[in-house]
Amino acid sequence: MENNNQPIARKNMRRVAAALCVASLAVSGVVAAIPASGTPSGGVPNSTLQRLVDEAEIEALTKCYAQATDAVAAGNSQLADSLYEKCFLHNAIIDVYNPGDPEGSPSLVDNAGDWVHIVEDAFDSGGYGRTQHLISNIQIKFINSNTAKMSTYLHATHVIEPESAVDIANGTYEDTVVRTSQGWKISRRTLRLITYYRVESP
Repeated sequence: MENNNQPIARKNMRRVAAALCVASLAVSGVVAAIPASGTPSGGVPNSTLQRLVDEAEIEALTKCYAQATDAVAAGNSQLADSLYEKCFLHNAIIDVYNPGDPEGSPSLVDNAGDWVHIVEDAFDSGGYGRTQHLISNIQIKFINSNTAKMSTYLHATHVIEPESAVDIANGTYEDTVVRTSQGWKISRRTLRLITYYRVESP
């Protein structure tokens, strides 16, 4: 009796062989797509990825400073002090130039370790109960792998209580930042104010 199942069996074997061939090619493609050791997926060099990480960490410093300064106005000096410590080297220098004299002697120069007290005194004398420091247009330029310059625009609102008038400050932060064992830190911050004016409550 003739076995009619043989053609069917041969077809099945051909299908299995074809499937195995496709699977083998797929595996080969995956292996070929795996980058060499030390090269991230997508072919982006490690140095480029490290630069992006560095830029994000440096940018976080100026945001940290804004948060710390607003914490001072809110009466939370302990939080402000801990945030300033994250932003700055312990011996960092901060200097401030008032509007109209951007290249002369700074109006204020002090050590970062005392900065929370400097800000407290300034806010108390100004009668500021709340502040909001908005930052934008952050530009970072690397001098070398461990040093960079950062420039940040500032728009700050200082609410005078109980009158509810506001003092508005606009200017630019110019920073030197350095890589440390604890991450990037600001070693020097210069604030150059271009305006500082009062808006009275209606």
